[in-house]
Amino acid sequence: MPLVLLLSSLYLSHTVKVSAVEVNTPEEIFVENGTDAKLPCTFTSVEVISSAASVSWSFQPEGAATRISFFYYFNGKPYPGKDIPFKDRITWAGDLNKKDASISISNMQFRDNGTYICDVKNPPDIVVKPGEIRVRVVEK
Repeated sequence: MPLVLLLSSLYLSHTVKVSAVEVNTPEEIFVENGTDAKLPCTFTSVEVISSAASVSWSFQPEGAATRISFFYYFNGKPYPGKDIPFKDRITWAGDLNKKDASISISNMQFRDNGTYICDVKNPPDIVVKPGEIRVRVVEK
């Protein structure tokens, strides 16, 4: 019996606790054609927001099978993609210290219809599930 207790305590002392970043986005938003859209993305994390925290956004056009990575935020700097559908239209609208990873896209067009994915990392916390927003661009 003492051996079982010893092994149990050894096992318990080596378990690693991993916590998760929880990402929150609305399921769907409607945006008028030609207007600017803020894509809200907030998150919770039990860890202090460190310089290692990062945000990446990707886009899956309506009817497409693949995603396009189009924005990355790391170490206080935004990195919009160069050859992307939103070239020169993306603005960082978040504040990681306030657990906000939102972006804005100006001059939304019908071709911008699709699903936008917000993925937040705050090591050692890991993301269980990125946030997804279905964007529908509608007539004025």
